[in-house]
Amino acid sequence: MRDTITSPRVLDMKRKVRRYRIRFSILLFILFISIVGSLAYFSSYPRLVFNKINVNGTRIINPSDIESSLQEGMKGKYVYLFTRNNSLIYPKKTIYNNLLAKFPRIETLAIYRDNLNTLHVDITERAGAYLYCGELVPEMASDIGENCYFVNNDGYVFDKAPYFSGNLYFKYYMPLPDGSANNPLSKQILPPSSFHALARFVDSITDLGFKPNYVVLDKDGNATLYLNHAPNATNTQIIFKNNENIDTMLANLSASMKKSEFANEINSKYSSLLYIDLRFNNKVIYKFQ
Repeated sequence: MRDTITSPRVLDMKRKVRRYRIRFSILLFILFISIVGSLAYFSSYPRLVFNKINVNGTRIINPSDIESSLQEGMKGKYVYLFTRNNSLIYPKKTIYNNLLAKFPRIETLAIYRDNLNTLHVDITERAGAYLYCGELVPEMASDIGENCYFVNNDGYVFDKAPYFSGNLYFKYYMPLPDGSANNPLSKQILPPSSFHALARFVDSITDLGFKPNYVVLDKDGNATLYLNHAPNATNTQIIFKNNENIDTMLANLSASMKKSEFANEINSKYSSLLYIDLRFNNKVIYKFQ
């Protein structure tokens, strides 16, 4: 084996290349640090950070709560360097998701800026169409309306409701699939399609001249719709099954109400009507006190 003879000139060139590479690397590192430092410094430049938040569209939600949540979400810095409330790099997706999680009443949400200092938040709140009030109707009439939650048109529970006396909102009583009746916030009381069918049933019962107050469902789909009544009248019920035959049961009742003999009897004796039972095929069974 023969040794390769390296001339002093070649060795000197190699040392120069190595020194050049080292110096170039140091220069690049200094340049990188300078750029990062400059960007970090200018990320908190007053003309680039939000100093105003406009919240629009809230009716129930307190706008100051939205502002506080946004400020909390934009507090601090990325990797200890870049200001999070910089209008060019603020964490839009994170604060968007945080607002939806923290405020279930929000139905639609838009976050945007129209300049480098102002952040706009446009909100549409869910409409409280119904109330969910737990599994069972309270024994005391004075307690009806306590511990209720707002439900939207899809059966989604989105907010705690204040106490309502009377029948301002239609109420649902039922166990929830996951056993969360005591804490139903952000839950579906029924799948949307099932809830829509039940809501149509209740609306159609109203169109027939009845005045529904609340419905009670059990885990097997047995349902009792309670109707409005005078103080000394009976607590009238419409009994049915909340299943795929719900439209057929409604059609049976609708056909019966079109018969003058049946309708007249129901209307004239309504104060003593105990129940109307729709659970039997093509039959409408009813009973007076």
